[in-house]
Amino acid sequence: MTRGRKYLVAASALMLGACATLPDDAFRLSESALEMREIQSRTYEDVTDVQILSASSAVLQDLGYAIDEVEKELGVLSASKRADARNSVETIGMIALDVADCLLTFLLGCEGDAYGSSKDVQDIKMTLVVLPELSQEGAYRVRLTMQRVVWARNGTLYEQETINDAAVYQAFFDKLSKSVFLEKEGV
Repeated sequence: MTRGRKYLVAASALMLGACATLPDDAFRLSESALEMREIQSRTYEDVTDVQILSASSAVLQDLGYAIDEVEKELGVLSASKRADARNSVETIGMIALDVADCLLTFLLGCEGDAYGSSKDVQDIKMTLVVLPELSQEGAYRVRLTMQRVVWARNGTLYEQETINDAAVYQAFFDKLSKSVFLEKEGV
């Protein structure tokens, strides 16, 4: 293929791609995504974004999180902690599987690794964003997202997920509301 022909083919492909249209709802969030956003968000009135970040930092530290980063100008705070991910019942079950595997393969040697591939620790990451509430003067909207990465005892990735439990978010925002009140009062 000649050089000119290659350019013609590439230009034709670009023009055809430009003709493609997006569906009207391509950027519309699903109903479940909107519900999750509501669970993850709260509005605070008569308080500054800096007071909210300060109160959030205090709550997270009280919960055992290390503050990783604070960007006051952007209204972003991130924190993380490492926690035990083991479940005693699960651990006992994995050890039992390894023992059973060893008994079945005792002539060939023990190759069981159920215990080694069971949950060990988890890294939990919280990201909090504070933005002015556009529909309400003097109010700020706080959105918190939580993710966790679970590591197996043998050091491999076990699972990673976004935490979607409404009760977990509610518990955090209950603590944050109290902390925001104290911050506003200068306590």
